[in-house]
Amino acid sequence: MPKRSKEDTEITIQKIMDAVVDQLLRLGYDKMSYTTLSQQTGVSRTGISHHFPKKTDFSAALDGRIFRMFVEHLNFDASLSDFSDSWVKALDNSEFLAILRLLFHHIVTSETAHEFAANGIDRLYKAVEVKFGDGSAKELEWLLGKSLIRMAH
Repeated sequence: MPKRSKEDTEITIQKIMDAVVDQLLRLGYDKMSYTTLSQQTGVSRTGISHHFPKKTDFSAALDGRIFRMFVEHLNFDASLSDFSDSWVKALDNSEFLAILRLLFHHIVTSETAHEFAANGIDRLYKAVEVKFGDGSAKELEWLLGKSLIRMAH
């Protein structure tokens, strides 16, 4: 069998990662599998596992992509109050809620607070502190708590 080009490999990895993002948000981490990814991408389960030997490798490979999707829902351009209002409004958005579920899932289910979730939460705290200053962490904690309560209903 001829060796695949580096470009073909990158295209395949991108196709897999697009499906991973879609399935993480649509199905959730637990329901996403090598089989569901194979069905969506047309790449064999063996081909997928060649690039991503463990399911946790998908999250690590997302490289901030989901975090960027998350912050697109938030208003960092005005006051802390406007940021907070944008968060509360975003709780009505299915993509925003799916990303929150994914973050919370990884924090709760992993012994090491999976890098993906820990990095996402850390980045969020840092971004809020840089933009809005001291005291903004308390507002973010309130928003995270509000989000957990909202998702429980």
